[in-house]
Amino acid sequence: DLRGANLSRADLRGADLRGADLRGANLSRANLSRADLRGADLRGADLRGANLSRANLSRADLREADLRGADLRGANLRGADLREAENKDLAYIPIHCKWSTSIKGDLIQIGCKEKTIEEWNLFFSSDEEYTTKRGTDDFKQIQAVYLAYKAYLEFLKS
Repeated sequence: DLRGANLSRADLRGADLRGADLRGANLSRANLSRADLRGADLRGADLRGANLSRANLSRADLREADLRGADLRGANLRGADLREAENKDLAYIPIHCKWSTSIKGDLIQIGCKEKTIEEWNLFFSSDEEYTTKRGTDDFKQIQAVYLAYKAYLEFLKS
């Protein structure tokens, strides 16, 4: 139980913090690279400027955590709860999707659906749904992956 602990600037590289209660902890500028934070409760934690590169954050609860400047490059965020996380737009967060994604020529594959850019644009501008409901976090991930792949394809063509 590290709830509310002041671990600012702590060197916790590779630490095993699976399932740790870090609610409200100050982890600003801490080095948590390669740390195992699977299932950790980081609600309301101060992660400003923290190095979480290659950390395992699968199933971690990051609601209301402050992610301003946090480095999440290479981090495992599968199943992590980032809803209501503060400043997540100012963190280095990789785009990932729980469905396999790839580019095949001019086709972008997400899960079992393969479409051209034009077909994906039509899909996202329509009300059509597959299994994933519009407006959910999973749907937002699908759209983010599409936009990243679209930008990459357009860059290759320029």
